[in-house]
Amino acid sequence: MKVKRQNVGIDVSKGTLAICMVFLNEDFEIKIKASKTFPNTAKGFSELLTWANRKKDSDVDLSFTMEPTGVYYEGLAYYLFEKKQCVHVVLPNRAKKYSDSLQEKAKTDKLDAKALGRLGAERKLDKWHVGSPVYRKLKILTRERNALIKERTVFQNQLHALNHSADPFKKSVTRLKQIIRFINKQIKAIEKDCENIVNKYEMVKAKVDKVTTIPGVGFITAIVVIAETHGFALITSIKQLVSYAGLDIRIRESGKWKGKPKITKKGNVQIRKALYFPSYTSIKYSETSATFYKRLFERKGKSMIAATAVQRKLLGLIYTLWKNDTTYVENYQRSKAA
Repeated sequence: MKVKRQNVGIDVSKGTLAICMVFLNEDFEIKIKASKTFPNTAKGFSELLTWANRKKDSDVDLSFTMEPTGVYYEGLAYYLFEKKQCVHVVLPNRAKKYSDSLQEKAKTDKLDAKALGRLGAERKLDKWHVGSPVYRKLKILTRERNALIKERTVFQNQLHALNHSADPFKKSVTRLKQIIRFINKQIKAIEKDCENIVNKYEMVKAKVDKVTTIPGVGFITAIVVIAETHGFALITSIKQLVSYAGLDIRIRESGKWKGKPKITKKGNVQIRKALYFPSYTSIKYSETSATFYKRLFERKGKSMIAATAVQRKLLGLIYTLWKNDTTYVENYQRSKAA
């Protein structure tokens, strides 16, 4: 049977690459050609490509499909791109929904690779391209900053507990204060590095300036969202972006039983963290956000639900202003009608 399409599904983990080559025949029948595991190293990348070229049908273009699992997928994706291979990087929620449709009773790296292989063979996916270096640099820096803030919180809590103990040891207090001061300096240095990087790219700086016209959205919030999405490279809609951030709503109902709607939290935690405090600032300083929050709070009766909805709204605004290259307008619909 003639092969119509062929794709290699790759399940990426920290140390290994589970791969599965899938053929789609001209009668649309799926055939599993071969499976194998390689180390997630430079040598493993080379061996993987050699193996795939040996197994593929030479008359049909070959593609590779993977998920953006943390930073572990990047090395292989960049390697395959540099070797002029067709690479697809699909968002986790899309891969999961497709995998669920296959009704597999188990979950293993091999089965995940098989699902990704079938997805790339059956569906028409967008080609992945290496993003601008500015987003990769900002992603590294903003995550480093977030890690330092977590560390600072630990030491601040220790200092608070020590100061309220019966007989605090003065040298311990001094050392903790020195550590906190040092971390604060490091955080400021990272923020300065972020500013310097953004200033080198005129297009990025111009768009960041426009995004930060949204009440509550500051420079750090804007660059975290932009860096974590690589300038929205894989995002095509607000709905998809909300799902990518894990801010989409999961509704569970069965017959007369109705569960409480909750956000899935199956997405990018960095974006959710970045939007938490800005949502409350936006409620305070933006008439649109305040009205939106008040209406939801009165209907739902819970502040967290209404604030989370404001986070989704802010995320959508950031995406819209970035894509449209425009600034924020308070009460846009009212202004447009006028």
